[in-house]
Amino acid sequence: MAEKASNLSGTKPKTKSAKSREPFYAVSPQWKDVTPIPLIDGPPGQKDPGPALATIAYSPRYSEAMSYLRAVMAVNEFSRRALELTEDIIGMNPAHYTVWLYRAKILKVVWEHEGTPIEGGVKVEFEWLDGISERTLKNYQIWHHRKLLMSMLSTLPPTEPEFLAHILSFDSKNYHVWTYRQWLCRRFPNPLLTTDMELEAIDMLINEDVRNNSAWNHRYFVCFGAEELRIIESEGGNRKEILGSGKLVVDEDVVEREINYAKDHIAWAPQNPSPWNYLRGVLKHAGIPTTDLQVYCESFIGGRGADLMGDQVRSSHAIDWLADIYRQDGDLERSKLCLEALGKKWDPIRRKYWDYRAMQLAEL
Repeated sequence: MAEKASNLSGTKPKTKSAKSREPFYAVSPQWKDVTPIPLIDGPPGQKDPGPALATIAYSPRYSEAMSYLRAVMAVNEFSRRALELTEDIIGMNPAHYTVWLYRAKILKVVWEHEGTPIEGGVKVEFEWLDGISERTLKNYQIWHHRKLLMSMLSTLPPTEPEFLAHILSFDSKNYHVWTYRQWLCRRFPNPLLTTDMELEAIDMLINEDVRNNSAWNHRYFVCFGAEELRIIESEGGNRKEILGSGKLVVDEDVVEREINYAKDHIAWAPQNPSPWNYLRGVLKHAGIPTTDLQVYCESFIGGRGADLMGDQVRSSHAIDWLADIYRQDGDLERSKLCLEALGKKWDPIRRKYWDYRAMQLAEL
């Protein structure tokens, strides 16, 4: 169908919510030329479909707005009034992904018709989107829409890092935010991956909560993961193959810095798994065997030969590491003692897992 451009001209762009217009579209002069398309609940293709088996109790206000949306979508109307309509519907149902996608299409047509620069249009849309994001933090659609907008820009808006810090202050482990943040680093590697900007921001989050596993995961991505992913995408294969191929250029200074960073934070909370997992990832990336950290791990249990069930043990994660280290060194008996200590005292909830590990030792 031909695209309509009605109401594109002669209407001054609005940056605020359209809540001030008529509460019902049927009595609005702006919509008198539109015939709404109501929702048909029953089976399609029948003259009289009858009632649906499970009718959703939409409010009259929402049902009416959706009937007008169906009408404008049926004729591909990309106008400012249609844009305001999507804003109204998103305000009532921010999870309606179809409305978000239609809104993105409308924005591009409206900006082109009105001569609005992309940067200016995106800035205004962000001002509206930021408010929606605060109210619906776990809504995937707001982050997808933000990606679409950000993809139109050639440089990172200076306000974006501050916005992300603000959103994470509500929920520092919001999966959608961290996924978006990872994408943002790849979209704008300069400055996010070429300067210390992102690392300093992540350092603040980790210092606020050393157990923030999302922040630890993102730190690895910034330091190592983005490069791993780039090689995987350009040359194929998987992470295990890339790490073992020798194709990665390992910056020894960065590796040493991150090993010390992990150790410093392990000292803060030895029972916190996040820095231990991070440390293991750094070692694997650099091709450093875990056996190199035997003395370090033994310092958390009272030294080599210490009582693994005693009060001097400060970290069950160190015992887990030592079980693997002793196995690699051929000390299967000591490795078995580590696994038994974990199952009986330090991590009994996963006793069957530790028993399984011990059983594997017997097969060596």
